[in-house]
Amino acid sequence: MAHWLFTPYLRCMRKIIAYGLMAAIASTGVFSVGSAASATTLDRLKFKNRVILLFAKSRSTAGLDQQVDILRDFRPEMRERDLIVLRTTGSEETRSAIGYTSIDRGTARDLRNKFKPVGSGMTVILVGKDGTEKGRWQRVVQPEEFFELIDAMPMRKREIEEQSVTN
Repeated sequence: MAHWLFTPYLRCMRKIIAYGLMAAIASTGVFSVGSAASATTLDRLKFKNRVILLFAKSRSTAGLDQQVDILRDFRPEMRERDLIVLRTTGSEETRSAIGYTSIDRGTARDLRNKFKPVGSGMTVILVGKDGTEKGRWQRVVQPEEFFELIDAMPMRKREIEEQSVTN
């Protein structure tokens, strides 16, 4: 048989094996961070979503609402990249700003301990699907900057390749 007949099958099998291995590793707790609350919330998102974390001292912090409003205009592009936005302000609990996920109590404290945002102003952090920090800013970030960084990641390149094979 021709090699080209097996190519889609092999790609599919590689994907199944890779996701199976990632699930097995994630279930062992090797990637747990902080306390049980943040580990539960972040582990639930691992290998499923990329996350933009927005930290601010208060709700009235300059740029916070502007950042959320800018990102809302790019929901289709964010969905395509499995990107959600979580917002932590002041002493409030972390909340979903764009995209929904359940968030455990105590997550705000644990995220602050893990990512250590600046005390004043706003901190914007991009977290990859592997749960690690990929970028950090103390200003409003244009969506294209996030997308460019994400699209250069090896995992995203594989996702794009797999989408083009299935379409």
